[in-house]
Amino acid sequence: ALKKKLAQHPTADLLPPEQYGTWLRSVRNSIEIFREENVTLETEIDKLQSEYDKIIGGLTVSFDGQEQTFPQMARYQEETDRALRERAYCATQSEFSQQMDTIETVLDNLLDRRGQAAQNAGFDSYRELCYRQLERFDYGARECEEFHDSVQSVATPLLREIRLERQASLQVETLRPWDLRVDPQGREPLRPFTTAAELSRGCRTMFERVDPALGHHFDVLIDGRLLDLESRKGKAPGGYQETYPERRVPFIFMNAAGTQSDVETLLHEGGHAFHALECRDEPLVACRDYPIEFAEVASMSMELLALPHLDAFYSNPDDVRRVQLEFFENLIGVFPWVATIDAFQHWLYANPGHSREERLVAWKTTQDRFGAGVVDYTGLDDAFRSGWMRQLHIFVVPFYYIEYAIAQLGALQVWLNYREDPKSAVELYRHGLSLGGTKKLPELFEATGIRFDFSASMLERLLGAVAEELQSLRQLA
Repeated sequence: ALKKKLAQHPTADLLPPEQYGTWLRSVRNSIEIFREENVTLETEIDKLQSEYDKIIGGLTVSFDGQEQTFPQMARYQEETDRALRERAYCATQSEFSQQMDTIETVLDNLLDRRGQAAQNAGFDSYRELCYRQLERFDYGARECEEFHDSVQSVATPLLREIRLERQASLQVETLRPWDLRVDPQGREPLRPFTTAAELSRGCRTMFERVDPALGHHFDVLIDGRLLDLESRKGKAPGGYQETYPERRVPFIFMNAAGTQSDVETLLHEGGHAFHALECRDEPLVACRDYPIEFAEVASMSMELLALPHLDAFYSNPDDVRRVQLEFFENLIGVFPWVATIDAFQHWLYANPGHSREERLVAWKTTQDRFGAGVVDYTGLDDAFRSGWMRQLHIFVVPFYYIEYAIAQLGALQVWLNYREDPKSAVELYRHGLSLGGTKKLPELFEATGIRFDFSASMLERLLGAVAEELQSLRQLA
C-alpha cells in the first residue's frame, strides 16, 4: 500500500532521477508483479527453504572417533593420503545419501509452488517471474543462454587442461572426486589458522594493506561482535553477509574449519561488508540496496585485491605462491560450474511437471556440457546424482547464480586496474560501492572503472589474463 501511494503520488516523478530513479523503477516493478494470492504461497516457499537449511545444517558424520560437521569433513579432502580422502568422501556422501529423497521432495514442492505463483502473477513460467523479482532490467534469459555457450567454448577447455595437469601430477589412472582439493605436488595441506580470532586478525591485516580505510571498516565488525565464524553442530550451512539497516552495520556468518578456503570466504564476505559500510550514509534504506551482480563485484574484487598480502597468514613465500596458483585455477573453474547450475535451473523451470528421472538426465546432460569430462564418478552414482542438491541457491535463492560469473568478470577488471595503478583502482572501487543502489547496473560498473559486459570476447580476454598469471606463477614455483 505504501509503495502504491508513492508510485501514484503526483510529484513522484519530480524526485531527482539521478538519486531516486532506480528506486522508483524498483517500486513500480514490485507493484506490477505483486499478487495477494501469492502471499500464502510465499510463506509456504519460505518454510520449504528453511526445511532445506535445517536438513543440510543438521548433517554430521561420525569419523575418526568423533562427530564432525560437513565443513569440518571437507578438511580431509586436502590430506595427502588418498585412501583417507576417499574414506572421508564416502563417509560424507553416505550421510548425504540418506537425505536425498527428502531433498528431492523439497524441490518438487518448491517447483510446484513457484510455478503456481508465476501463473497467479500472469507469467508463462517461473523464470519470467523470478527475473522480474531479481530486477534483471539490463539483461535477460537470452543473454544468459548465450553466456552458457561462451563458457562452454572458452572456459570449459581451460578447466579440462587444469584437471588433466592435476591428474598427471598426482600420477593417478583416473581423477576421482576426492582428488580435486589435495595439493597435486603431494605437499601437506595448508592450515593458515586455528581459531576464529586468528582468522579475523589475519584478514584484517590484509584489508588494511589494500587500503587503511578497509582495515578500519573491518574493526567495526570485530569491535561490534558482528562475526560468527566457526563451524558447529546444527549451524546452518554456507556463509553470507547480512546488513542490520537500523544500526547500519554488517554482520558476517560462515562455517570456518581452518582451511585456506575459509580465508577466501571471509575476504569475500568482507567485501560485502565494506559495500554496506561505504553506502551507509545514504539516508534512504532502499537506496542502500544494490543489484546482486554489483554486490558480488564488491566481494570478488576483495579476494583478488588481497592476494598479494597472503603473508599475513603464510611466512613462506612458496606457500603464498601455492595459494595464489590454486586460487586462479579455481577461478577458472567458477565459470563452468556457474553455467552448469544456471543452465540446470533454466531446464527445471522450462519443464514443469518433469519426473525425477528426467531431472537426472537433464543434470547429466548439463554436466557433460560444462564439466570438462575428466572426473571419474564410476561406482559413485549417488555422489553424481546429488551434485545439484548441495547447491543451496537452487533451493533458497533460485536463479541467483549467474551473478557470480558476471561479477567475476567485473572483479577481474578491478584486479587488472589494481595491477596498473593500485591507488586509483581502490579509490574507484570504494567510489562505486558508495553509490549503493542509486545508479543502474551498467552505471555502477562504469563508476568503478570497469564495464558491464559478459560477452564471449570479454570472457576470452579476462581468462587469457588469468592464464598468463597462472603461467607466471608456475614458472616461479
